[in-house]
Amino acid sequence: MCSGVEHEGQMHLWKDAEVRLPVLMRDGSTTWVRWGERHGVPSPFFQGPCARLESVREGKWRRFQPRAVRIPVERYMERDQKSKPYWVRLEAGQYLQGLIATWGDEQRVYVVTVEAPAEYRHVQERWPRVVSEPV
Repeated sequence: MCSGVEHEGQMHLWKDAEVRLPVLMRDGSTTWVRWGERHGVPSPFFQGPCARLESVREGKWRRFQPRAVRIPVERYMERDQKSKPYWVRLEAGQYLQGLIATWGDEQRVYVVTVEAPAEYRHVQERWPRVVSEPV
């Protein structure tokens, strides 16, 4: 799971109400989309900040017309089991993979996660998927 990101020097934390993430558009511009859905909020959207790549591939997101996007950030934060923050810096040309979910005229962006690489399993079992090419 992803707990926060830094974009152009600004922190955007999952714990903040109505938090939005930057989404890179095909024309190179950036738009801001509400990040996931809060736990306990009645909503047609899945609750939480992330989408497991496996569940996307299994079709569990199909009703939301999922669309893969790139999330441009300098770094992202994970929290370990003791809630200690662990920041990871992306290299130039790298992005977090996101998923835009649409329901009616509303959209949410979710960070796509995969099994954590061996070197990060001490922090979390799930890890944001980092991509370099258009998704």
